[in-house]
Amino acid sequence: MNMPKIETLSDFWKEYEIDQTNSLDKKNAGSVYAATTSREEDYAVKISEVHPNFDNGLFLERYMIAQTMEHQNLLEYKEGLRFEGDLMTNIAIMPLVELGSLDQNWDRCREHKASIAEQVIDGLYYMHNRGVVWQNLSAKHMLLEEEYGNYIVKFINYGNKMTIPLAFFADYEYLAPEQLSGVEEVNEQTDIWALGVFLYQLWTGRLPFGEKSASFPNAKIKQRITGDWTPGLLDQIPNPYQDIVKKCLEKNPAERWQNCGQIIVVIKDWYAAGNAIANINTEETTESSRKILRKPNQPIVWWKVAIAILLAAILGYWVNTL
Repeated sequence: MNMPKIETLSDFWKEYEIDQTNSLDKKNAGSVYAATTSREEDYAVKISEVHPNFDNGLFLERYMIAQTMEHQNLLEYKEGLRFEGDLMTNIAIMPLVELGSLDQNWDRCREHKASIAEQVIDGLYYMHNRGVVWQNLSAKHMLLEEEYGNYIVKFINYGNKMTIPLAFFADYEYLAPEQLSGVEEVNEQTDIWALGVFLYQLWTGRLPFGEKSASFPNAKIKQRITGDWTPGLLDQIPNPYQDIVKKCLEKNPAERWQNCGQIIVVIKDWYAAGNAIANINTEETTESSRKILRKPNQPIVWWKVAIAILLAAILGYWVNTL
């Protein structure tokens, strides 16, 4: 990529025109944006601003390591920029993926769930083999690209080997118990927990421990993750993913899958046995349940109506004679 030399933050803003009202990683609230250069080239740009006291080199490490990694499910980091000031501004420049995040495109993926699940597991397996624990695995950190009618998942916010502090997370929906407690080591099992959350959401349309909102803050999500809360829609997940998710979401990291290779073997064995993986449509399932629970419409039986009228007349005559 032949790019002009950018030495200051001012140089960056002169070179790139960015619409910060619409993000690619989460609709209208995020930090990955479409950008156009002065040469009318399109890119995706991730901008992270942190106080120097909290920077700790996390973003610099991420960008440097990410540029050494190459996998079809990892969005390429073409360049990393870092500017010091009142705030530490870290900027990553990547290819533009116009569809936005997977979190914004669930409906597109309804018939491609098995393929998407396998891509995420394969990409995670690649990272772990290179000593990288993602720690940021979530549907809004996966961009979606369409290629010849197939959907390709592209990871962002990857590359860190050092632990990302809890203060860097805006929500806790995908975080493992050890990330929330801060007393246990963050390792491959941490990502495997988040993988379980993702697969649960992919197949059921719901987050297992709740979705952050004004009425359901991080504190309540944390209570469920670290407490005895059991997700209620596991039976809606098709095999072999139902068993995979259950083991991913073990509270004790030692009881989870030890690596993604074990999960890949389970899926391969499932296919080798001649099985298929169902694409369960939760909306159709819910509607079917409603039909079963709803009392069927009964036809009008006229002799019952006549008897009811006669009884009402007798009761009225009896009341008037009193």
